[in-house]
Amino acid sequence: MSKFDELKGEWKHGAEWDSDDYLSLYVISGTEESPEVYAKDMSDGEEFVITDIGFQKDTLTFKSLMPSTKRLGLNRFKLSEDGSIEAEFTFTVVERLERKHA
Repeated sequence: MSKFDELKGEWKHGAEWDSDDYLSLYVISGTEESPEVYAKDMSDGEEFVITDIGFQKDTLTFKSLMPSTKRLGLNRFKLSEDGSIEAEFTFTVVERLERKHA
């Protein structure tokens, strides 16, 4: 079985958290050459927009956009030796700053 085939399936956070950031479901399918990712927020069912999917060696990468918040995430999923996924999620926050008046 290839490393990509081991990543296929439904994945969610392994622990119970009280933060919405950890309530996502990811479904990995497709092939090593043409990977597919579906993701949604399990708390309200909102689907992420997934783009730029790629797989190299043992790591799946993709971008995720949550339409309601406009939060764009960079995702890196790597299969661990115990069969779980080490999921690295990085996002950028864009804020508007106003001049502080003295």
